[in-house]
Amino acid sequence: MPLPNFRQDGWLPEGHHPASWQEIEETFAGIPNSPRRRVYDRLILWRDSARLVGLSGKLVLNGSFISNKPDPSDFDTLFVYDDDCEDILANDPEAKHLIDHAACKAAGYDLFVFAKQNTIDFPSFASLELFDRDKKTGITKGVLEVSI
Repeated sequence: MPLPNFRQDGWLPEGHHPASWQEIEETFAGIPNSPRRRVYDRLILWRDSARLVGLSGKLVLNGSFISNKPDPSDFDTLFVYDDDCEDILANDPEAKHLIDHAACKAAGYDLFVFAKQNTIDFPSFASLELFDRDKKTGITKGVLEVSI
């Protein structure tokens, strides 16, 4: 199923829209050397680094990167990691660094993290709807979900 068209306000329609990495590249990566491409490259670097240390799960992508804003400065994402990643995160310093909020912020993006089981056991605390509203207007909007 293709990604939906943007609304008039520049956001995706309300909902969590499944996406492939190819769709994200085709729709949001922008042209080489553009601000949008630099944000996309940071996202792909994070994804590839996470895969390299064995992390898996899904990303809920949000923010101006997945809007029609021409020059986003960062991406915002919620990483919901699979249950089998607990040991990796407990024992691998590189994996821990990849999900460290301060380190991610310094690298140019916001990353929030929930264990998949926490989204089931504590849905009001570990909510997948974290990004479902425009922070300025409060209006509901769409986000993308993609597997890593």
